[in-house]
Amino acid sequence: MRIITSAICFSCFYFTCGFSQVKYEKEYRIKENKVPENIKSYLSEISFKNKIKWYKDEALSKYTYEAKTFHDNLNFSIEFDSLGIIEDVEFKIEWKNIPELIKKNIEFYLDSIYQKKKIIKVQIQYTGKPESLINILKDLNQNQRLTRKYEIVLKGKENKKYQMMEFLFSDEGKFEHKATIMIKNTDNLEY
Repeated sequence: MRIITSAICFSCFYFTCGFSQVKYEKEYRIKENKVPENIKSYLSEISFKNKIKWYKDEALSKYTYEAKTFHDNLNFSIEFDSLGIIEDVEFKIEWKNIPELIKKNIEFYLDSIYQKKKIIKVQIQYTGKPESLINILKDLNQNQRLTRKYEIVLKGKENKKYQMMEFLFSDEGKFEHKATIMIKNTDNLEY
């Protein structure tokens, strides 16, 4: 009986953690000379009208570099792993610009969880081969070989408690991933 109880408890814990993770991330601005050359070479073939702002994101087990810029009337974010391999390209959009059917699928899922919610940020995320990701920066219509997803950051009320959450949905609006965003509280001084 103990083995069955232990197995059930482990399964509940395992599946709960698998679907909802905590996202510890520290993002800070860095100077261009701190960015590895192989990362800068990815973007050298694209002529951005605006300056690129460089960031380093540190998580518990890894770090990434991020290039942010305004390009073709969109706020772009290009993320690279610690070895300099491009991971994804994201750009911000308005909630109202998500296609209606996809938006309804996302809303249906979120409404099943939250009594109240406020959407903070919506991004389209493209992943795929590095050369295809670079091509989308040149022309947004070059997305045939890429995987498109929707990243939603929101503040939601669940069980009488507000939390910042990040969700990832497929191109059809199906739930894929959820993470609780842990905000580092640096504004409070302790005496």
